[in-house]
Amino acid sequence: MTVGVALLDFGGPQGPDELVPFLSNLLEDVLPGPAFVKALVAPRLARARSRVVGPNYEEIGWSPLVPTHRRQAAALRESLGDDAPPMASGMLFTPPTMDECLYELLQQGVDHIVALPMFPHYSLATTGAAFNFFFDALKRAGKASMPVRWIPGYPDHPRYIDALANTIREGVDRTPGPDEEPVHLVFTPHGLPVSFIEKGDPYPDHIRSSVRAVVEAMQWRDPYYVGWQSRVGPVQWLTPSTPDVMASIAAEGGKRICLVPISFAAEHIETLHEIDIEYREDAEKLGVEHFGRAPALELEQGFVDCLADLVRKGVRDFTKYQCVRCLIPKPDTHRRRARCVNCKFRFPEWARDGVQQVS
Repeated sequence: MTVGVALLDFGGPQGPDELVPFLSNLLEDVLPGPAFVKALVAPRLARARSRVVGPNYEEIGWSPLVPTHRRQAAALRESLGDDAPPMASGMLFTPPTMDECLYELLQQGVDHIVALPMFPHYSLATTGAAFNFFFDALKRAGKASMPVRWIPGYPDHPRYIDALANTIREGVDRTPGPDEEPVHLVFTPHGLPVSFIEKGDPYPDHIRSSVRAVVEAMQWRDPYYVGWQSRVGPVQWLTPSTPDVMASIAAEGGKRICLVPISFAAEHIETLHEIDIEYREDAEKLGVEHFGRAPALELEQGFVDCLADLVRKGVRDFTKYQCVRCLIPKPDTHRRRARCVNCKFRFPEWARDGVQQVS
């Protein structure tokens, strides 16, 4: 048995040539309707959308997510040392693709795979999509029955919480203002349409689990909040929004705000432009005198250690299983059901058909 690790991430355009393909792939995934219709409509919508977001990407020097991911993967290999299994990376919407990731692993003789997302919090839009994409790659390669150990989420892993706490301390230290003035900590995860919650998406619960854990670990005494950012389109999204939370703080006389991009493992347009530029401008207009934010996890040692621990456990406990939603450990037969007996989450195809018991 040769176990390899697929590191799965979102992707991001590194230059103008990648923008329209990135947006087209993203829209083709999220738009409703038949696949052939989405394949026709997505490129046209992507070209129109690129004229809106293109200047924002140019302003931040394009997305650093993929280069950061490569550095994170290198740090993970170094942390694992001699225990490092074969590893390859696959992105949802930009190169390297899931097919390229799988091909690289197969070339290294891998016959069992640990699928590890760079998203601590499971969502249908991120981890769920990444697992679907990777399972599709397995099917295209004729490897749908290859045993895979899916790592669905790790929102309260102790080393992840340590890493998150360190980024918050750094962000608070960077937030100007007098020490006697309380710092209003705003956890600002990427938002999610309410329709996903109606499908059983555990993402808000995972976010709140991380918030509770890190607030307790830090013994945080100043006010803290959760606001959801990055709303797009006319559909109903999770509330309150980050701008609304900042407005409430300002209305109550708050002068120091530190935003925590809790759902971001790497800097991207949502942190470098939406938070650093757009939300900073919003705060100034609201009369918030001191604005700061915590950095994304990036190469924070605790995060690297968390990933290394997940890899070791994934390889060692390959046949063990937990529900992707409630994260409760289950027997292997559990994944042959249509729904979780505990949280009633309906399992996607990869969670039932793509995972085989190891002989």
